[in-house]
Amino acid sequence: MSEARRRAAIGIFATSADLDAVTLQLHNQGIDRCVSFAVDLGAIETEQGRGNPPLSSAMLGDLRARFPHTVVLRVDLSGAAKEEDLVARTLLGSAAQSVQLHDL
Repeated sequence: MSEARRRAAIGIFATSADLDAVTLQLHNQGIDRCVSFAVDLGAIETEQGRGNPPLSSAMLGDLRARFPHTVVLRVDLSGAAKEEDLVARTLLGSAAQSVQLHDL
């Protein structure tokens, strides 16, 4: 039996206001599986109180090196191509400094 693939979209933002704006836009489109945190602190602020780690240690270390004073939005994707496309287009159309899709 094959294991389900877990994917996430990652957006890097300069300000919390930029992150909040895209989070609201995603929420209005029915996407609510979001986790946000500051890169320099690594503090997790979950909207739904889940305890999932935000990113792997290696990914978090890379983000801290490249974007030390930013905030990160991780959107857990359900696996549907339509949802992945919607989230990617929304993040790419936002004030994100970087947008990435990752297998978790």
